[in-house]
Amino acid sequence: MENLAILLLVIFLVAMPMAYCVKEGAEEVDEWFDKLPYAKQKVTKLHFFFHDRFAGKHNRTAVRVAHGPDTDKSPTSFGLVFIMDDPLTERMNPTSKELGRAQGLYAFSGQDELSLLMSFNLVFTTGEFNGSTLTVLGRNPAVPHREMPIVGGSGVFRMARGVASAKLRSFNMTTVSMGEVDQAFIQSIEHRANLDTIEIEGIPLIDLSLSHTTDINILVSEIGNACKNWGFFQVINHGVPLELLEKIKVAAKAFFDQPVEEKRKVKRDEVNAMGYHESKHTKNVRDWKEVFDFLIKDPSFLPASPETEDDEIRALSNQWPETPPQFREVCQTYAREVEKLGYKLLELISLSLGLPSNRLNGYFEDHTTMMRLNHYPPCPCPELALGVGRHKDAGALTIVAQDDVGGLQVRRKSDDVWVPVKPTPNALVINVGDTIQVWSNEAYESLEHRVVVNSERERFSIPVFFFPSHYVMVKPLEELVNEGNPPKYKPYNFGKFFVARNRSDYKKLEVQNIQISDFKII
Repeated sequence: MENLAILLLVIFLVAMPMAYCVKEGAEEVDEWFDKLPYAKQKVTKLHFFFHDRFAGKHNRTAVRVAHGPDTDKSPTSFGLVFIMDDPLTERMNPTSKELGRAQGLYAFSGQDELSLLMSFNLVFTTGEFNGSTLTVLGRNPAVPHREMPIVGGSGVFRMARGVASAKLRSFNMTTVSMGEVDQAFIQSIEHRANLDTIEIEGIPLIDLSLSHTTDINILVSEIGNACKNWGFFQVINHGVPLELLEKIKVAAKAFFDQPVEEKRKVKRDEVNAMGYHESKHTKNVRDWKEVFDFLIKDPSFLPASPETEDDEIRALSNQWPETPPQFREVCQTYAREVEKLGYKLLELISLSLGLPSNRLNGYFEDHTTMMRLNHYPPCPCPELALGVGRHKDAGALTIVAQDDVGGLQVRRKSDDVWVPVKPTPNALVINVGDTIQVWSNEAYESLEHRVVVNSERERFSIPVFFFPSHYVMVKPLEELVNEGNPPKYKPYNFGKFFVARNRSDYKKLEVQNIQISDFKII
């Protein structure tokens, strides 16, 4: 994940005159042309691997140099141009013997489909072809196998003609070919981010130190207003030790900086849902990120399936990597501190609704709370993809630590404008989830949010999702409903709801994922 890269297996069939030499002076070239009528054609087959690294902090081999006026609105990145100087290697491993370089450019040339115009030279730097080149010019469509014409060459490949047959062999984070983003990542036009920098009023910032003074009513009022008007707010003086906040960010980076093979040793799947995951989907579109998940209570219990007639319960347990050192200890220590903050926030929210401070605590006796480490690598086409697509959180509360890069956006209730959540030093971001929206009978609303990416800097965030016990039936609280404010939702089982939501984590579904709107009483 350190560099976003593609790997192509390339086979070249080259026909050329046998009357060749590698001398390049004018007289030698004239001599070569004199012999040309007597030359026989020779066919040469070349086989090597082509590495294109187009994002990351180090060792890029392709850079974005131009784009059209409407590239950010195009579903195919029409008009986007990259310049490349990519290594050609003998074997699939990028550290294997280098045979030469692919130097030139590629441009997104299809308006209705992902297709590139390729114009580059293969410059051989070793062996019998050292100093010679082949020139490739042609169309490179986004299909598993592609052919591109060889239109000439130099040195031993003078007057060469032939065909380059290319096949995608591997990818890192994105199944890409020569810089285009795979269709799985591409958001529909109406859901893509506007990457222009805007100055706009941010979400509320609340100082929790007031809870230790006689001004508790002021704090409760601030919490209530933030939940009602935004559904999001930031908190400072939250009680989580600042040195621990820094340690968890360092631990997250150390884990994701490891080779992907090491991270996949704790890879999660539909059976074991905790651990490392690199192909998460939100609303059936793949997210531009990789994650590591673990439970605060280990084991935790959830329904085996979302089917109402299935009563089976399964245990979920954590997977912990052997490296980096102290990774598990730092994660668990941080999680315990944030768990304390979560209960404190639940009490403040209860008070803001006019309820006893401990009104919601009973729903969390066997909570299924989960912590996640998110890594968002630089994206070559941030106008097409999102780190996380628009969504609402299923649980009660989410508490997020983020770095200074930024990227989290909230859809404002008043006008549906996407508002960036500007990182505040030492602050944590809080948002209410679907469960509190239902409990409060829509006094508080769970808002859509998303994460935008950029082409230059990686981003890390650490959310903790406060989930009730799996057996809790979520419904509007009795104290908050009456004849004038009847229940707006039918009861639903949280565990079943959560399991149904998670089905789209691993693959694209044919239907939209379940939402609390499915339980809305019309």
